Amino acid sequence: MLEKLIEHQNRSEEKFAKKKTLITSLNYVLALIIFFSSTMVSAFTFPFRYAYRKIMHKKSVSKVISLENNDLDSILKAKEPVLLDFWAEWCGPCLMMNKTIDRFADQANNIRVVKINADLNRKLNNRFKVRGLPQFILLKNGKELRRHAGPMTVQGLNEFCDDIN
Repeated sequence: MLEKLIEHQNRSEEKFAKKKTLITSLNYVLALIIFFSSTMVSAFTFPFRYAYRKIMHKKSVSKVISLENNDLDSILKAKEPVLLDFWAEWCGPCLMMNKTIDRFADQANNIRVVKINADLNRKLNNRFKVRGLPQFILLKNGKELRRHAGPMTVQGLNEFCDDIN
């Protein structure tokens, strides 16, 4: 369901950028409403999600690395490509991407996926010049190959990370 919303948002934005008609404009407005609604829901449910995580102490089994301290440089030194996912608790599209990122990380054998909470890692935001969330940056040998701002589907992430070898 969430992937379909993300796909609709991205497709609406692309079509609106190419041709501005009444239909593309209405779809674009609908995509904006979905975006703002998801952000409002994320912001208002944050205290409940935070309390739930603290009470349940639930550790998920995932290949995604959650950056909790400044150990990013050691991760970037590895030979395999690294996909950085800058996100925030209040960002609706970022939260919509959680399961998508987990699925992508499980499927991508040669890419390390690192989630970075933008609110808790301001220095990394500045270092990587993050201006919008979610922001994906693909690096290899510590050098940026490409970046994308906005949510993506698993297929979109696969295309984004394609041909990096």
